[in-house]
Amino acid sequence: MLFFNKIVAKIANYITKRTVKASKSETIDLVVEHELERVTPEMIDWWWDHIDTTERYKLWHPADHKSFKWEVSPINGHVGAVQLIIEKIGRISTMMRIRWEDPKSVPIPTIYSHVLAGSIINKNNTPYSWLVHEYEKILTGARIKSTFRLPAKTPQWFLKALRKHNIEEINQFQEFLPSLFEKNKNGG
Repeated sequence: MLFFNKIVAKIANYITKRTVKASKSETIDLVVEHELERVTPEMIDWWWDHIDTTERYKLWHPADHKSFKWEVSPINGHVGAVQLIIEKIGRISTMMRIRWEDPKSVPIPTIYSHVLAGSIINKNNTPYSWLVHEYEKILTGARIKSTFRLPAKTPQWFLKALRKHNIEEINQFQEFLPSLFEKNKNGG
């Protein structure tokens, strides 16, 4: 598995470098909006700091999420934490380092009261894309808006696959998060 992970990382790094360089600092936003039943903002807030294991990460997307570990754990909240993940977007397995950021520090404006902001960082800890999941309470659960700011030359097939992946993973919250939160809210 380690050998496979290294190959995936090299391929992803190569594609990323070419896309970032071709984009010449220009970006494109992919925005996906969701409405979830039985899922509250409090549950989603809890989730970000309690993914913890690959097993739990796979709950979020059983088919596409392959591996999860904290490179830098969320000790006092998730800002500054770094996760190392492998997930499948379309037919491509991608290794990513996601650093959770102060929402005011990312270049994506927000409007909802709950915000998770992050950057996808390279091996030098430099962001090459950003993401924001922002959400608020509605009568039946939660409204979520996911925004991905990517290099402008990101291929269309990847944007389409990322949209599909995001819809699937956010909708999956309804399947597992209410019971997981209730079982763990007092003990982690």
